[in-house]
Amino acid sequence: MKRRTYLSGMAAGGLAGLAGCLGSITGDSDDDTLHVATYNSFIDAPSDSPGVWIKDEFEERYDATLEWHTPEQELNYFIERHNEGVDIEPDLYYGLSPHELLRADENTDDDLFVETDRSVLSNAEDIGEHHEFDPQGRVIPTYRSLCAIVYDGRNVEKPETFEDLLDPAYEGKFAVSNPQRGTTGQLFMLWSINEFGDEGEYTYLDYWQDLLDNDTRVLDSWSDVYTNFENDDIPVIVSYANDRVYAKRFDNDLEKHRVSLLNGQSYANYSGIVRFAESTNDDLAHDFMDFVLEPDVQAVVAERNVTGPTNDTTELPEVFEEYAQEPEEAVFFDYEQLQGNLSTWLDDWGRTVVDN
Repeated sequence: MKRRTYLSGMAAGGLAGLAGCLGSITGDSDDDTLHVATYNSFIDAPSDSPGVWIKDEFEERYDATLEWHTPEQELNYFIERHNEGVDIEPDLYYGLSPHELLRADENTDDDLFVETDRSVLSNAEDIGEHHEFDPQGRVIPTYRSLCAIVYDGRNVEKPETFEDLLDPAYEGKFAVSNPQRGTTGQLFMLWSINEFGDEGEYTYLDYWQDLLDNDTRVLDSWSDVYTNFENDDIPVIVSYANDRVYAKRFDNDLEKHRVSLLNGQSYANYSGIVRFAESTNDDLAHDFMDFVLEPDVQAVVAERNVTGPTNDTTELPEVFEEYAQEPEEAVFFDYEQLQGNLSTWLDDWGRTVVDN
C-alpha cells in the first residue's frame, strides 16, 4: 500500500452561520441602485476579474448604481439569512451553479429564488437550450466552464484517459481539489461517476481508491492545486479546459500549460443569474439580466473570467479560437440527475478517502 497524501479535513462544514462580511454594501435601496450578490473572486482582481468592468459598464449604460455583495460564505450566507427570517438585500445572485441551486433548494423550507419572465429579456432567446440546468426556469445560464486535465508538457506525457492517471508514470504527480470543498474536485468526481458509474464491479469509488494508491494528492482547494502546479511541485492537475487562454494572457510558458480532455470529454459546469424572491427592483434587475446576456458583454466576461458564453450569438476573442479547448462531448449532470444523488456521492467519496 503506497503513501496517500490528503490535506485539510474532510467535512464540507455545512452551513457556516452568518459569519463573513459583505463587500461593497453601500448605496440606497431605491430604484436607481441594484444589489447583486456573487462570489468574491468574480470581482476581487480589477485587472482580471469581470466584476469591476461589469459595474462600470452597467452604471454608464443605465445611469444606475450597481453594488456587489460578496459575503465570505457566499450562497450559504443567504440561505442562513433566509431561514432565520432576516431580510436579504441583494436583488440577484450572479454565478449560481447547479450544485449550489440544489443546495439552496435542499436547505430552505420555501423558495429562496423566484422565476423570471424571460419574455422581458431580449437576449434570453439566444441562450442555447443545452446550457439550461434549472427545471423550474429560475436560473438563467450566463457562462460555463469546462473541467479538464492541465499538465506540464515539459515534464510528463499527456494523459489520454482516466486509466492513464493510474499509471506509475503519474505516481505522486497528480493533484485534485477535495470534491467536498473545491469546485474542480467535485466536477472531476462527477466526471468519474459518468465514466465508471456508482454501481457494479468497478465504480467511481474504486477508481478513486486506485488514484489514492497511486499517491494522488487531494488538496483543500483549486487554488492550492494550481499554486502547486505553478510552483512546479505537481505537474498534472484537475483544472479548466481554457487554461491556455489564461496562460497566453500572462505570457506564461504554453508548453507548461497543456490541456488534456480525457476520452475527448470535459465535464461542463454552468453558472447563471437568478432573482431573490424578496427582490422588488424588478425593472433594474431585468435590465441587468439582459445586459449580462448581451453578446459583447458575454465576450468580455468570457475573456476575463476564462469561461465560455451561453448566448450562442457571441463572437469570442481570437485567443479562444487558438488556445481554448472544446471537447468532442461535454459531460453534464443536470439538476434532476444531481437531486437525491449528489450528497450520497459526496458522502461515499468522503468515507473512501477517510479510510485512507
